Amino acid sequence: MKILVIGYGELAEELAKVSSDFYFVGIKRSGCSELTNVNIVNCDYSLGLPMKVTKDKYDWVIFFPKTSGKSIDDYKNGYLSQMSAINDHFPSAQKIFISSTRVYSGYSNIVVDENTPCKPSDEQGKIIEQYEKEALKHSQNCVIRLGGLITHKSNFVKLVLEKQLFLNNKYINGVFISDVVSLIVKILGEGISHQLINMIMPKFMKYSDFDLAFKGEPTNAAVKSIHYNDAAKFKIKSTEEIV
Repeated sequence: MKILVIGYGELAEELAKVSSDFYFVGIKRSGCSELTNVNIVNCDYSLGLPMKVTKDKYDWVIFFPKTSGKSIDDYKNGYLSQMSAINDHFPSAQKIFISSTRVYSGYSNIVVDENTPCKPSDEQGKIIEQYEKEALKHSQNCVIRLGGLITHKSNFVKLVLEKQLFLNNKYINGVFISDVVSLIVKILGEGISHQLINMIMPKFMKYSDFDLAFKGEPTNAAVKSIHYNDAAKFKIKSTEEIV
C-alpha cells in the first residue's frame, strides 16, 4: 500500500513503524526518516506540491496541516492553500484529513459530538471549519478531529497541572498518540465507514478532578465521539492513566 503524507511529522513516523507493507512518501519542510519504508521529500507544501510527488499514484493521501505561526494568514496557508490541489492531483486516492477539536471552542460546559454544529470562537477556528467543509465535499474523504495530542515526550495535561498554566476549570480533551495511530491503521485496512470522527479519550475528565485549585464550571466543551468510542480499542482510556 502506497501512502502520501503531506505534513509528515511525529504521528506519521509512528504510523510508518506499524507495518513494512505500508510504503510512505512524506512531505516535510526539513529532516529525514531512518525507516526503510519512508521516502522524505523536503519542501514547504504551502508553496505547492512538487511534481515528483504529484506524478505518482497513491492508495491513500493523509494530510496533517502544519502552520508556521499563529496568525490568520499562517492558518490559511497551512490548512487551505493546497486543498484543491490535493483533490485534483490524486482523484483516485482515498484521503484522511487531520483536523482539530478547536472547531468546538465556542461552546462551554456541554458535551459535544460529531452531530454538534461547529462553533469556533476565533478566526483561526473558522479557517479549520472551512477546511473541514472542503474536505467533506468528497465522499472518499475522511476528517479526523484530534483532541490535544499526548505522547511519551509531550504531555500537556501534566504540564498544566504542574505549572498551573491557568486556574479556570476545563474539560481535558486529549488523546494518546498510539490510539490515533490505531484508528488510522483501522481506516487504512477497512476503508472509510464514517466521514467525520472525533478522536478523543472515551472517558472525559476535568482539571478539577485532579486539583481543586481549578475552580468553577468548565469554560470549554467535553468532546465525545459517537463513531469511535469503544474503550476496548484505546490503549489510554482516560487522563487518569498518564498524569
